[in-house]
Amino acid sequence: MATPHPIDVVAQRVTRSAFRLAFAGVVGALLLGARATVRADDPPRAAAPLRAPVLTPPEFVEAPDVSLPEGAAPLDEDAVVDLMLQIGADGAVADAAVATPVRADVDAAVLAAVPSMRFRPAMRDGAPIPARVRFRFVVRRTEPPAEAAAATPPDTPSESRSDTRSVDAQTAPPTPAPPAPAEPEPAAQAFGARARVIAREPGAASRVTLTGAELTTVPGTFGEPLRVVATLPGVARSPFGLGFFLVRGASFENTGFFVDGFPVPLLYHLGAGPAVISSRLVDQLDFYPGGYPASYGRFNAGLISLRTAPPPTERPRFEAEIDVFRGSVMGILPFADGQGSVAAAFRRSYYELILPLVLDGFELSFTDYQLRLDYRVSPRVRTSLFFFGSQDRLDVSQSVGSADTSGTASTALLYRFHRVIGKVELKIAPELRATFATSVGYDETSTLQRNPGRSDLFLDAGAILVGQRADLVWNVSDGHRLTLGVDALTWLLTVGAQVPQPPGFGEYPSPGFAPSTTSVSADVPIYGVAPYVEERLAFGPLELVGALRLDAYRYGNLRALRADPRVVVRYKPVEALTIKAATGLFSQQPQPFQLLPGLGNDQLRPSRSWQTSAGIELTLPWDLYIESQGFYTQMWSLVRGGAALVQDGGEARQQFFFDDGEGRSYGLELLVRRKVAEGFYGWLSYTLSRSERFLAGGEVAPFLFDQTHVLNFAASYQWWRFRFGARFQLATGRPTQAVVGAVYDADDDGYRAIRTGLTDRLPAFHQLDLRVDYEFPLGPTEASVYVEGINVYNQINSEGYRYQYDFARQARLPGLPALGTVGFRVVY
Repeated sequence: MATPHPIDVVAQRVTRSAFRLAFAGVVGALLLGARATVRADDPPRAAAPLRAPVLTPPEFVEAPDVSLPEGAAPLDEDAVVDLMLQIGADGAVADAAVATPVRADVDAAVLAAVPSMRFRPAMRDGAPIPARVRFRFVVRRTEPPAEAAAATPPDTPSESRSDTRSVDAQTAPPTPAPPAPAEPEPAAQAFGARARVIAREPGAASRVTLTGAELTTVPGTFGEPLRVVATLPGVARSPFGLGFFLVRGASFENTGFFVDGFPVPLLYHLGAGPAVISSRLVDQLDFYPGGYPASYGRFNAGLISLRTAPPPTERPRFEAEIDVFRGSVMGILPFADGQGSVAAAFRRSYYELILPLVLDGFELSFTDYQLRLDYRVSPRVRTSLFFFGSQDRLDVSQSVGSADTSGTASTALLYRFHRVIGKVELKIAPELRATFATSVGYDETSTLQRNPGRSDLFLDAGAILVGQRADLVWNVSDGHRLTLGVDALTWLLTVGAQVPQPPGFGEYPSPGFAPSTTSVSADVPIYGVAPYVEERLAFGPLELVGALRLDAYRYGNLRALRADPRVVVRYKPVEALTIKAATGLFSQQPQPFQLLPGLGNDQLRPSRSWQTSAGIELTLPWDLYIESQGFYTQMWSLVRGGAALVQDGGEARQQFFFDDGEGRSYGLELLVRRKVAEGFYGWLSYTLSRSERFLAGGEVAPFLFDQTHVLNFAASYQWWRFRFGARFQLATGRPTQAVVGAVYDADDDGYRAIRTGLTDRLPAFHQLDLRVDYEFPLGPTEASVYVEGINVYNQINSEGYRYQYDFARQARLPGLPALGTVGFRVVY
């Protein structure tokens, strides 16, 4: 048995005291819940509009989320911000003024959102006219879902326990210009918008949250939320623009993807495709470059979490979008007077119709779907059911050989998964909330390689997943919050494969033209359960958060228990400045294919990382936000490939995976950001980092995807009905091996390269992306067209090298060329 790492020993010693605290918290929460009283918070329904025969008032379409300053003081009940709006004949807001102020920060946040408001213009006898209206924001406090409350707790003792506030907007009768006093004036109409305080998350060392326009209008992403992550600090550039994110020097598989608290294998489609979930159903994206909260686990590096939300329910909605690569539709149908809604979305690519025209033997396609049901049983109980799935196919074929030996070689790849997530959110008391969720899913991965004259090589893997989550959040007082939860996940993996059979020890390898193969068929069950506790204590400007997650793993012949304590400290000497530091342990189970009997090793221990960071957060005028931090991550028990002879029950056998890998990464991150305000937003991110791995004999080598400098700039500006955006990326090249010669292998009838190791680097990468959106009314609908270009100056970036058959010459392997798309979207 392997000797435990010293850090693991220390972590296990704090487990007993932490769970005593958890038990006390449960007992206290149940006693408090027994005394709960019902407090109705349903908003009053607005009166139905009465339309005049010849005069129609402006119709409110939508407004962006209004972000109040972090740590904003609570508002009085029924607070109202009265605005006087001048709405042009095109529906745009030409001028705005506060008629009845509420508070300086609230008034400023509302005014900043005015240029992004969308109206259908006032009409006289069917013709659009300008109008002056009184627009009322009636601010009422509402209780957020339990999950949101757990993620965005109060920042200061004086802050309200509810940091999501909805806003009702009402317009007084319009005053057309020029006035028409002989015409009757219509009654007031009620509309809706949302305001949200996105507070920092106590249990997270660092979190970047994106909402609204920041998710859908960043150039170079084709309007897809998931790909925005590639522009944030701590993220290294992925080859060919893939969505496998390299975070703080860790490998691809060490960053997790979550939807509503449950892991998914993919969040994006192949071929620079979109996210697997419609951006219209995504309420918020949270990116944790490291030090994520104890409610998440099973990943050693960063984490990307999507939170979906019920769509607007004031009326039925329909949306359709089409561009050069894909088409999509979405519909929303409210029921039970807005207490419930059903939303459905479907998207399909048509790469397979276009690519054969320019690339022979290349086929690519993707499909995704979503079906969501939400219902509010009562003011205290909310339920949801979310069913979604995705499929990607890639097939590349080419002719090889000549005459009688000619044939077709092909490589095919299939990714497919389905998920259903059911959730119940309970407001037990104003101070106590609970969430219960379960997920059932199926994942499938299939690869096939065919070569004339050789046996087919394939891998078919399918997995059934069952997950459960339960969270209890108790706001004991303004400065004290306790969170308890449990996170369980079961994988039942079935694998069938035909792979090349490696030669035995002491044997000469078989000639390359007649390789032998071996078939593998196995079932691999993986079980994991993790209770966790998190406690937040605030003492004036000082905030302390302690957490413990206890992960129990069971797979193959191994049972492992890992204690992951985590600590976050924040100090706010002045209102605009926060100093923070965090440290903690994280664990991750091996990949399922690494546990396969015969080919893998079912005794691989969970890999571990110790993550530490320290930095500052600074709020400046002009809605500027600066975050800078240094980080250090130590990694051990990493799985590495190899081939060695080991003793197993008195018999010798070959082993191809080992858990003795070690590494480290360290660096500095900088984010300068302006959130959506007055039509302009953007950010500049820079990462300086070094990622290393320890080799045999204590030698240190750079990680294969180490990048010293990564710079990203993204900005967008809205003017009238146009939105202009640009994104620029600059990154140093990753390490690569130098080829200094080659030797001829008669068995394989080919040359084998002589390499020096990771001593060279690829050339630096740079790319510019541009996007223009134009929105306009189209009859009873709102429409938009957009033009987007990726790598607009067609920079030939290098992703590697291609070699002549004898390695005597080399040429760059080019990355993505200039790509462009034109799209059209209509919303009813």
